[in-house]
Amino acid sequence: MSDKRKHNRFKIYQMIQMSIGKEKFISCEGINISKSGMLVKTNFEIPISARFFLLFEVPLDKGNYEIRCEGLAAHVKKMEEGYEIGISFSDLFEDDERILEMYLAELAKND
Repeated sequence: MSDKRKHNRFKIYQMIQMSIGKEKFISCEGINISKSGMLVKTNFEIPISARFFLLFEVPLDKGNYEIRCEGLAAHVKKMEEGYEIGISFSDLFEDDERILEMYLAELAKND
């Protein structure tokens, strides 16, 4: 069985802040990331196709940078403890996209 993903995924171990609406913030644990999205684990069920705001920090050689973007819940899977949510990035600013690409390049070097 072949993997049909467009972009390579890299394991990450970091906390992600997700905001649904403008009032409710949810902490998530990042599991993996690619240019087009990420997989997170959380204790909260998120409906498929839900839109939300994401905030996460990426470490680069030059320092840590915050990436802010909108995301869409592409898939949700109930786990023994919590939920895994596949997020598709949307509305990623050009500067944030460039920083994300640099971060992914660094992860690829260390993979």
